[in-house]
Amino acid sequence: MENLIEVRNLTKIYTAENIFSKEENFSTLALNNVSLSIKKGEILGLVGESGSGKSTLGNCVLRLLQPTRGEILYKGENIMSFDKKKLINFRRSAQIIFQNPYSSLNPKMKIKDILEEPLIIHKMENKKEREERIFKVIELTGLNKDGLNRFPHEFSGGQRQRIAIARALVLEPEFIVADEPVSALDVSIQAQILNLLKDLKEELNLTYLFISHDLNVVRYLCNNVAIMNRGEIVEYGEIESIFNNPQNEYTKTLLSAIPVI
Repeated sequence: MENLIEVRNLTKIYTAENIFSKEENFSTLALNNVSLSIKKGEILGLVGESGSGKSTLGNCVLRLLQPTRGEILYKGENIMSFDKKKLINFRRSAQIIFQNPYSSLNPKMKIKDILEEPLIIHKMENKKEREERIFKVIELTGLNKDGLNRFPHEFSGGQRQRIAIARALVLEPEFIVADEPVSALDVSIQAQILNLLKDLKEELNLTYLFISHDLNVVRYLCNNVAIMNRGEIVEYGEIESIFNNPQNEYTKTLLSAIPVI
């Protein structure tokens, strides 16, 4: 199966101005020469502790952040060299689900407007077609049409995350970065959202980069896993192989921290 996404030697350095010295700035190496690939139809889990560089990598893959150096290939083309037209097409094909459903939805917009906004931005002019697309994703994500004229604060955390998933799907993408999409939810709701993501993957033939710090969640959902530590991929392979026979000491430490009932 062909690679949908390929990351080659990606490095990201954050710099901040030193207010005490104009000659010296602070810098942080967030990603250090990271390489990985995601095949079409795959769910790749990206695991590591907070600050390991997971979200930075996810944002770079979508070109929401500009890497310091390296390449990100989408269907064999480097997205860093895309012109405006190609980048717009890429934006339709690649979407993100953010971690916190309480902050990722505009509190001043009704749900219908939140879901319609991407369609307007990408110039779907026909209002009837926009409504049909919205009704379709509402049904896919298990939401009720009656809630379209309500505001985000009128929904629970799980319902808000379903709305965020619907917003990601409304442009009919083929690749989604899911940045810890269940970590802010109750455990009982987490299972519902994970099952929804799994069903959507099968129904719509989606490809995911699934970012998480929960190894049990990753094992349930993903085909392959990449373990990150301090901005580097320290282990990468099939999920069961990594769980049953980890080679890296950091991976072994993560696995040993999983609660055993």
